[in-house]
Amino acid sequence: MKAGPAIDANLLTPVWFDELHSGFGRRLHFAVSGNVRDLYPFLEGEGTQFLSFEQIVWRIAAQKGYAALFTYNPDSGLALHGECDGTMLSKLKGTGIALGEPAHTADEFADLHRSLIAIEDLPLVLLVDYATHLFANSASGLTDTLIEAHRSARISAMQEHEDTPESATIWLVDRPGDLPDWFTASNDTLREVIVELPNLEDRYAFAKTLIPHFAGSANPDEGEIADFLEQFALQADGMTLMGMRNVAWLSEDEGMGCAEIAEAIRMDRLGTRRNPWKAPVMRARVLRAEEILTRRIKGQKHAIQKALDILTRSIVGLSGAQTSSRHARPRGVLFLVGPTGVGKTELAKAVTELLFGDDTACHRFDMSEFMEENSINRLIGAPPGYPGYELGGELVNAMHKRPFSVVLFDEVEKAHPRILDMFLQILDEGRITDSRGSTAYFSEALIVFTSNIGMISGDRTRDAGMNILPSDDYKELERKLIEAVRDHFRLDLNRPELFNRLGQNIISFEFIDPEVGSEIFVAILGRVLDAVRAEHGVEIEIDPEVQEELRWMCMADWFEGGRGIANRIETHVINPLAREIFLRQPEKTMRITGVHEVDGRTVLDCS
Repeated sequence: MKAGPAIDANLLTPVWFDELHSGFGRRLHFAVSGNVRDLYPFLEGEGTQFLSFEQIVWRIAAQKGYAALFTYNPDSGLALHGECDGTMLSKLKGTGIALGEPAHTADEFADLHRSLIAIEDLPLVLLVDYATHLFANSASGLTDTLIEAHRSARISAMQEHEDTPESATIWLVDRPGDLPDWFTASNDTLREVIVELPNLEDRYAFAKTLIPHFAGSANPDEGEIADFLEQFALQADGMTLMGMRNVAWLSEDEGMGCAEIAEAIRMDRLGTRRNPWKAPVMRARVLRAEEILTRRIKGQKHAIQKALDILTRSIVGLSGAQTSSRHARPRGVLFLVGPTGVGKTELAKAVTELLFGDDTACHRFDMSEFMEENSINRLIGAPPGYPGYELGGELVNAMHKRPFSVVLFDEVEKAHPRILDMFLQILDEGRITDSRGSTAYFSEALIVFTSNIGMISGDRTRDAGMNILPSDDYKELERKLIEAVRDHFRLDLNRPELFNRLGQNIISFEFIDPEVGSEIFVAILGRVLDAVRAEHGVEIEIDPEVQEELRWMCMADWFEGGRGIANRIETHVINPLAREIFLRQPEKTMRITGVHEVDGRTVLDCS
């Protein structure tokens, strides 16, 4: 039987438990943020219970000598925690403090807070929920309350106290720094506490309690259960315990067993049962992948073959199979490098169409637009308080809209180094969180990078500064390009870890030769004639010798690749053809019998 990870009971106590325990009786205010709406492990007797934040606070407070826990939120007002002694309510008689009535103004809340903590012989903890949003529309907001709280805390700090603790206030805020600096800075009566997400041990222990929700768990095999607990705990990294419980409920509704835990997590995170990667139509298309890709990508046999290996690995779900986090990482990664205009971006689009039947399933980001440090805000959202914060990040929004997709980062070497850190997280963890706390997952995406790294050697005294040459055979060209990529990440950017994540996924493109250039010319010219036929119903016939002359004109510098050929076709074919079509309407047939240049413009002889 396979054994699961050992559990140390001492590790089941989150750090913030100790921060509250040591702070109660010494600090009068706590600013608490983070994962405050989850469940948490608490050791009681011989077992571990999973309790809410309020329940944990009350148990710690009771151990430290507090008599009651009161909670306040803007909707329902003040309430006594349900596990407290109900006789505590009698202490409120004569104070004018009312339960269940929210304060309507900041002044009313300041009076309530002052009156509550001033009750004699009733050391209590007041938990103020949603403190960030209290009276947010008021000019003074919480200022009056905090001024009073700050003043009274200072006075209290200067006095001697008996064993009975002073009443304390816990302010639950959205994020650290939500309370003003004048209240938190150098305030010895306040402690800032961040409630972290559950660690591996927490998740493993909680997974044990969820086993009954999975099909076939009535008579579990010990080995299967051990595998289930380990996989659930590992793959739920970044998830709350409440989130794990949602996965268990989903599994119960769908009749899924312990062996299907990875699929259950995927369904919960992406919100869909549908998985195109397992669709028969996708697998059938991949069987014809080489034929489909070579129709669009000319002269890149080696690159296409390596891309197909990665795609096949992605389809069968074995990408990253050598790692423990393969279910979280992207389906596949392609790093396309080589000369300009040879089909790198086109391959990304062709792969998208191959897998999903539609080019629009490709989220394309031109990294030349992300050269500045703050440009990362476009991808993951502006910081709180900045314009556009409520819109979120373009990358995160795109992945929420279409999680099954190809994500193309074009000309990645132009991106600011800070953005490279984001790439590292995507490749390593398969997720990214925007400034609003919304997380996008890349576990069902194919990540494609394109780059022109390695084209220039830096030594202009040899080969005009070119690192790779059209005369290089593919093996030599591939070696030069991979070495250039490695040196760029390791030496120029000092990011060797990013190169390591790319692993063997670097795909080298070679220069196109004249024969391939001719194929590209014929293919693009055919698309132009098809477009004329579809748009205007005009049939174009080109005499063979004229087509040869056009081919020569459009391939004057095939070193520039397919993009250069396409640009020259626009100049020497599309522009003069558009003029002739415009002048000859409504003729439905045209024959091109000659081509020549007049004052730098290409002119077609038509009949």
